[in-house]
Amino acid sequence: MAVAEPKMEKLAVTVNYGLIVEELVEAGSYGTVNSNITSQNFTTARTGEHQLEAVLVHFDRTISSEDALAELDWLGLRAGELHELLALGAQHPDKQKKFPVVALGSERDPYGDRYVPYLDDWDGKRGLDLYGFDDDWDENDRFLAFFRK
Repeated sequence: MAVAEPKMEKLAVTVNYGLIVEELVEAGSYGTVNSNITSQNFTTARTGEHQLEAVLVHFDRTISSEDALAELDWLGLRAGELHELLALGAQHPDKQKKFPVVALGSERDPYGDRYVPYLDDWDGKRGLDLYGFDDDWDENDRFLAFFRK
């Protein structure tokens, strides 16, 4: 059985990598935030402010993080990072009300396992949380990505 091509939605997003995570979280006005999502736990090597074209990739099936990363790579994309996810959440807050948005490019180990940040909606509250890297993602999830230059 052949796997369908993923659907891709492109969005403009301005990312300021010079801001700390707490500033980006505040700008997003989230109703709930995992307390492990801090500038101490999530850093970036990227600098400056950039206008980017974000891509929300929808595989429309259950998929592991490893398989999602491999498919993003095959599509010429790199996985989005936390700074980019937070910029997307602040500038396009309606997206996470429709479906979870995952940033596989930022991985953290706060509980003894690998976790990645994602945006979602819980009972009408926009939220920012962590999800196990080794757990599968469902068919509704979108993966934040960017074309490699």
